[in-house]
Amino acid sequence: MRIMLYFLKTDMSRIKQLFLTYSSFWVFLVFYKIGSGLHYALLAPLGEMVLPLWMVGAMIGIGSIIQMLLDVPAGRLLDRFGYLRLLKLTSFVFLLASVALMLHLTALVFLLSLFLGTFGWLFFGPGVDAYTLSQAPSRRAGTFISFRDIFSSVGVVLPSALLGWILTFNVPSMGIVIFGAMVIAFSALFFCPKEKRLPNAARQLPTHHHYIHRRPLRETLTVLKRLNPASFTLLLLTFSSATFYGIVWFVVPLVIAHQANSGLMSIGLGIFDFSIVVLGFVLGNLADRGNKRSLVFFGLLLFSVTAILIGFNFGWLFILFGFLATTGDEMASISLWSWLHALDHEHAHDGLLAGIINLSNDLGWAVGPMMAGILYGVLGPSWTIASGGFLILFTWIVYQLFMAYYPRPIGGIVPRKPHRARHRA
Repeated sequence: MRIMLYFLKTDMSRIKQLFLTYSSFWVFLVFYKIGSGLHYALLAPLGEMVLPLWMVGAMIGIGSIIQMLLDVPAGRLLDRFGYLRLLKLTSFVFLLASVALMLHLTALVFLLSLFLGTFGWLFFGPGVDAYTLSQAPSRRAGTFISFRDIFSSVGVVLPSALLGWILTFNVPSMGIVIFGAMVIAFSALFFCPKEKRLPNAARQLPTHHHYIHRRPLRETLTVLKRLNPASFTLLLLTFSSATFYGIVWFVVPLVIAHQANSGLMSIGLGIFDFSIVVLGFVLGNLADRGNKRSLVFFGLLLFSVTAILIGFNFGWLFILFGFLATTGDEMASISLWSWLHALDHEHAHDGLLAGIINLSNDLGWAVGPMMAGILYGVLGPSWTIASGGFLILFTWIVYQLFMAYYPRPIGGIVPRKPHRARHRA
């Protein structure tokens, strides 16, 4: 018993030391997400003031496409110039995006802030991943990554909860709030432990799309076909869920801006990340021991049904359905990721698979706002959100068709799957 207590005490001491050593990095994550997340959530309400809504959705979608196209050069620049240096640059660019909002809001000012915000996001995801890979101790990598995910989620939940209140501000005041958060994030980077440069072989982050560009289309399709049905279903789920969340983050801020009593909706935006924090470990164990075919079936069904219903009640039911929708999403994605891992005996194309899945996620975040910008004025908020749910229902139908031609999934331990944010990242 004493030995167990000794090791437990030692383990907690090391976790505490890891937390304190990188405390400035956790501060950076929280305040960067507060500023950038608030900026993204305000794009639709602010854009609506100066541009047709369909054009606002198109511009936000184009911004995501620009990020997707520049992902490879961004990764190479990170490797060449350093992770902290470019994280400082990306934070400074977001400072300029917030300064633009302090000006009198016009179509040109809105587009300038959107343009700067697009490049402000560019180095954040791969930069944080690269810094994590370079700094995480080999025996505490999981703890380091968990800290990263937790503080990133905290930075999303806080501005989501305050969005209804912030929308009552005038536009320059909104810019000042974002500016303040970004100043803290930018300053925190100067106190982060200096990065350890990774060897060339380790610098190729699995989120970078160069894994796709370096291989011909035929090889990519061959790998996906060999790992079916898990590979194509996971690819389709990643795209459809990102599209759905892109629609939600476009529509819900508009609903909050248009309705006087919409305080619960701000909480609802944060529920998507909160459910993963609460249930992630439980769902991982369930995928370890349960029937993967059934888990994917019920996960997709739960996700699709609640995603369709979520937009028809903007009160407590929105929060409940949001929690259930993300639960179904995570249940299906963890099971599919585990199934994919079990099918891939060679693991010779892990980077390629991760790159394709990340590409489909980015594509969904580009399509979602475009769809929402067009459908919002035609169908209204409820049916616009439901359209994203119907896309997930289509994924569930395709999965059923796959099951008629493929054998049942085999068992296996769930690997650590890449964190898939339910917010813009």
